Amino acid sequence: MTYLDHAASTPVHEAALEAMLSAMREGASNPSSVHAAGRKARAALDQARIEVSSYLGCLHAELRWEASGSAALGRALRSALSLCSGPLVSSRLEHPAVRNVVEQAESSGREVRWLSQPGGSLTPTVAAPLLEGAAVVALSAMNQELGTAPDLAPLLALAPSAWWVVDAVQAAAWRDLRPLLAPRVFLACASQKLGGPPGVAALRVPRELAFAPAGRREPRFPEAPGTPPWIAAIGMGAACRVRAPALREGLPRARAQAERLLAGLQRSCPDLVHNTGPDWVGPILDVSVPGVEARRMETALDLRGLCVARTSACQQARVVASPVVAAAFPGAPWRADSALRFSLGLQTSEEDLDAALEAWSSALSELRPATSTGST
Repeated sequence: MTYLDHAASTPVHEAALEAMLSAMREGASNPSSVHAAGRKARAALDQARIEVSSYLGCLHAELRWEASGSAALGRALRSALSLCSGPLVSSRLEHPAVRNVVEQAESSGREVRWLSQPGGSLTPTVAAPLLEGAAVVALSAMNQELGTAPDLAPLLALAPSAWWVVDAVQAAAWRDLRPLLAPRVFLACASQKLGGPPGVAALRVPRELAFAPAGRREPRFPEAPGTPPWIAAIGMGAACRVRAPALREGLPRARAQAERLLAGLQRSCPDLVHNTGPDWVGPILDVSVPGVEARRMETALDLRGLCVARTSACQQARVVASPVVAAAFPGAPWRADSALRFSLGLQTSEEDLDAALEAWSSALSELRPATSTGST
């Protein structure tokens, strides 16, 4: 099997598995308990908090554990909206966890300014008029389907008083997020994109909300109710610890591999299009083939041992055409119908690319026998 769906979930790193197994072997207990076993569990959870916050570049006290990236984004955006009135700025290319909340706010009467992001790209010149006077801004640091990563740092400077919700679920695996940690930024990342287990995510909370001010018993943004998923959090901490040294070299390597993969796909299918814009950075490669529905190609590739995706993993069962690709390329609806997402990971090898191109050429020959060149 060749796995090129790392944007959905990357395989759990051995270090994360070992850290979780070690915690369970040593006598798992509830970290909220005050006895010796509970204190030991709490110490392991606190260490994981330090490892994840160090990876992100925030204070460990600013970190909140959540059940998933979607849960973190939803909680952060609802909290930001409750803190102020005024315009909400976002785009139709956002993950459903963000877009659904934005649409709900709009239907409830909140002013929503939708940014135009052709091809997933965004510039300060385009964004500036809509960001002026914004109260809340919700944008992704790397698009989950197009693989574009607009530079959000200059945009933060255009609306410094706004509450920002940054979806870093994809970006955290590949980019240094420290430039985005402005005072009023919520930032979400998910364990399973980093080589940790599913079932846990981290949310960086703005400092003024993370600490309890004088006269209050708890901060304005407290921990989620109940005991956090501490075994999974320990795995996430270990994954962050081993991924940090690879962060600098990982993205250039993935970009080079993606360019090689794209060139091979285009040799077999000269009329294939790359669904992206100039902000594309590499690990996620979204392509469309005229006349070939994505579900058919996805199935054909699966039968040949290649794992790819049609759209975001969380909505594959509910949609046929990609809503993100449709929003990015409104003048070419066929792109959304045929969009496939290849996503690479740190473990992706040249042999994986060879196998993927062989499976692609074979599937294309079956689905478009008259037009495929069959060359890889």
